Amino acid sequence: MSAATPFSERRRSVRNRTLIGGKVIFNQRQSTLDCTIRNLSEDGALLVFPDSIALPELFELYFPVKRESRMVRSRWRDAERIGVSFAAAAKQDDAPVPLDLMRRLRQLEQENTALKARIVELTEGA
Repeated sequence: MSAATPFSERRRSVRNRTLIGGKVIFNQRQSTLDCTIRNLSEDGALLVFPDSIALPELFELYFPVKRESRMVRSRWRDAERIGVSFAAAAKQDDAPVPLDLMRRLRQLEQENTALKARIVELTEGA
């Protein structure tokens, strides 16, 4: 007869111990944090961070080794650990977009909008 802990009774699938590097992506893909994925199952994971952090309830977890992203929902937290459940099906993805590229993209989109407005201004004035 085995003794079941309260945590194991609540989980729908068995979590396997891991030591995988991961990235947490949030703030409309503008912010990333490195983490360690300490256990993993079909339904969720345990994330460990070097310091105490504040994260939104829903964020993206990127597995660089697998090139896979999953949306996750925070279920519980303590000082440096967060238990998460997977919120959506996996999607294949390349590496997260670096912050400097996102800023450059935003700048180019603003310049494009300004140029379009200038074209309209010049063509309507003719």
